[in-house]
Amino acid sequence: MKRVWVITYLVWGGVALAAAAEAGRLGFGTFGRPGPGFLPFIAAAALGGLALIGLIRAAAGREEPQAKALFRGADLLRIGVVAGVLFLYVRAWEIFGFLPCTFVLLLFLFRCVEPLRWRTVFLGALFTLAMTYILFSVLLGARLPAGRLWSSLLN
Repeated sequence: MKRVWVITYLVWGGVALAAAAEAGRLGFGTFGRPGPGFLPFIAAAALGGLALIGLIRAAAGREEPQAKALFRGADLLRIGVVAGVLFLYVRAWEIFGFLPCTFVLLLFLFRCVEPLRWRTVFLGALFTLAMTYILFSVLLGARLPAGRLWSSLLN
C-alpha cells in the first residue's frame, strides 16, 4: 500500500512541475501587474507542495487511514440536489441579480446541506455576502449582476 501512495504523490508532483513549466512559458508578470502565468504557477506550487508533504508522509511509513465507503445513497442525492440548486442559482442571476441569489443560496447551503441553527444561518449568510460584495465590488471593482427585476424597479 505504501508503494501505491508514493507513486501517486510522485505523479501529482510531476503534474505540478509540468503545470509550473507551462505557467513559466506564459509569463509571470509582477505582483502589481500579474501575467497570464501567475495564477497557474501559484496553483502548481500549491499542488507540488501538497504532493511533497504527502510523499514525505508516505516515505516515512505513516499509514493512511482506511477509507470507508465513498458515498451512501443519501450523499449522492445531496450532491445531486446541490448541483441542481447551483444551476438554478446561476440561471437566476439574470432575473434577480447576484446579491439576492447568493443570499438565498447561502441560506440553502447553511441550513439544508449542513444543518445549522437559523440564527447561525442568517448571520453566516449575511457575513459571507457582505465580505463577497466588499471583495469583488468595492476592492476589485467588479460589476456584479444587478438583475432585470431590480433594474426595472429602481429605474
